Amino acid sequence: MSRRVKIDFDNIIKLDEFSGDLRIGIFKAALENGSPVNLKVEISNEEHDLMPNVYNLAFGPINTRGQIDDKAQLTHKNYSAVFSTILFVGLSYLENNPGHSIGIDGSNNSRAYLYWRYLQHNYEYLSQHFDFFGIKYYVRISRFGKLQYDNPFDFTDIIPSPITIHQTAQWPEQMFNYFIFRLKQN
Repeated sequence: MSRRVKIDFDNIIKLDEFSGDLRIGIFKAALENGSPVNLKVEISNEEHDLMPNVYNLAFGPINTRGQIDDKAQLTHKNYSAVFSTILFVGLSYLENNPGHSIGIDGSNNSRAYLYWRYLQHNYEYLSQHFDFFGIKYYVRISRFGKLQYDNPFDFTDIIPSPITIHQTAQWPEQMFNYFIFRLKQN
C-alpha cells in the first residue's frame, strides 16, 4: 500500500453510482497491473451503539454477494485518487447530514497506522473540511462484545473517548484504531 497519498477532492474518480441519500458510492479503480476493480463506499444507516451520531464508513472491493470486502489487499495504480474518492463520498454525506460524523475503522495495526499517516500527511488540506478525532478501544468492544473484559482486558491500552487529532510529526503515545470525521466547525 502506498504511503504517500495526496487527498484532493478535485482529483476523484468518477462515481458510477451514488445513492440519493449519499450513503453509497461505487466507482471503478485501476489496479497497478491495469485491471479494473469495482470499489464500494458505504456509510451505515445506523449509528454506532456506543457513539451517538457516528456512522461507520466502510470501503473496499465488492464481493460476489455485492458486499464490501474490507479485508482485501489491493495494489492500486493511483492511491491518491482512490482515497480522495472515498473521502469525497464521506464529505458529501456529511454535508447532507451535518449533525452526523463518520467513523473509519483501522481494522488492524497496519491499516490504523496507514490511516494515521494519510491523515497527518494531508492534515492541512483535510482540516479545511473536517475536524478529526481518534479512539482506541471502540473497535475491539464492538467486534468481540463486552466479554472482551474477561479475556483479560488491558485497561491501560484504551482511549475510551474521542480525542481531537492535531497535526504532529510525532508518533502518538497510543495509536488510534478508529478515526472519526466531522464537518469542520467554524
